[in-house]
Amino acid sequence: MARSWTRLHEFLGSPPGPVTYDMVAEAVQRKLGESDDLDWKQKLPPSSPVKGEWNEFAKDVAAMANTRGGLLVYGVSDTIDMVGLDLSTVDDKQLGQWLRVHLQPTVSGVSYLKLAATDGSGKDVLVVDVPASETAPHFLYGWQDKDKGKTTFNAPFRHRDDTAYMAEHQVAAAYRDRFGRQDAAEAALERHVQHTTDLVLSESADRPTAWLIVAARLSRPIPRMVPQPTHAQAKWVIEQGTKRARVLLDRAVRMPRLLGPQLFPDLLSKDPRKGLRRWVDTNLFVPAWTSSRRGVLLEMHHDGTVVTAVDLSLDALPANRPQVELPVISWCLVSAVFETVALAHEHRQALQPESAMDLQAIVRTHARGSRFTPVVLGFGRPEVAERARQPTVLQPAFGELARFADDQTLIATASELAEGLLHQFGLDMPE
Repeated sequence: MARSWTRLHEFLGSPPGPVTYDMVAEAVQRKLGESDDLDWKQKLPPSSPVKGEWNEFAKDVAAMANTRGGLLVYGVSDTIDMVGLDLSTVDDKQLGQWLRVHLQPTVSGVSYLKLAATDGSGKDVLVVDVPASETAPHFLYGWQDKDKGKTTFNAPFRHRDDTAYMAEHQVAAAYRDRFGRQDAAEAALERHVQHTTDLVLSESADRPTAWLIVAARLSRPIPRMVPQPTHAQAKWVIEQGTKRARVLLDRAVRMPRLLGPQLFPDLLSKDPRKGLRRWVDTNLFVPAWTSSRRGVLLEMHHDGTVVTAVDLSLDALPANRPQVELPVISWCLVSAVFETVALAHEHRQALQPESAMDLQAIVRTHARGSRFTPVVLGFGRPEVAERARQPTVLQPAFGELARFADDQTLIATASELAEGLLHQFGLDMPE
């Protein structure tokens, strides 16, 4: 998936969106110089490199991925003049094969944009969009004549408008950066969960309540320079997310209809308000609502993060049935997890990043020492799950949503996350 914010967008002042031929043509006309994330290329890579030979295309892709991502634009001369190329000769499958053969590890998520001329010049271009890589450094191996036929193994990177090769200390730093990014991503996800936990627990201090908190964060968040989503875009994401969640739930499990097909559409206004670099939709913190409605919180952060919280204990059992100290409604949990995964996916799609998402789900309460007691449907009515475990502490469940996810992938991701919590009660997904 091509990125929606590149050097061309920044230079031209364009809003986030796909790279177009007109954008390339204007950048060329205005003589935008090369940089660490933009490389003009006059000719396509040779179509039949000798096996084992140094592959210039793989080198250029690895250099971009090892730096911060960028664009390789073919059909533009070194003097930044539009010369064009024959798009019929572009074989993106072969280009992808070169990356798999010549790079270790390979660079994933590379997009090939074949842009036909829109100005009648016939000077078409190929834009290769390389994302910044989570698995850098990437090494290129092969042989070159200048190396006297010896096989070499180097990690290229972009330095301003040139390509160089990492020294040993730079390779070591790149590995530290990779592992540091992973640690920082885990810590950031946990901060979102803890912040939301503190918020929602303050809303239910008068009664024991089990809250489900789900956080989804891009492995590589959207840069702050990217324009923030508008109110209309945030509303659209919520609408699309609820539609997709309905499809996923209908395909995955036969959900009960005691609370409606879903939680969020029934309990939220679907009219998000501004927050701190985020859009927020909630029925919490509003005195007229909090006493009569199941608490729900939805946050869509400008960097692509989505966080939700749902009260799993309100009206768990009918008034004429025995109450339990800390009920957890199993079908609410499953529905909320599926809806969060669907919303996170739609939010990511709207922002058009190239990153995977890290997920965490946890059930928390302020009533320390109380036993979480699962409530299921028995003969069409809520009742305490027979012989289920009733732990006092639940471990968080983790998951990952791949860059390119279809409905089946979304179902598998949401199911894994929900089961990670249900299995701690000894329960399977609702049937």
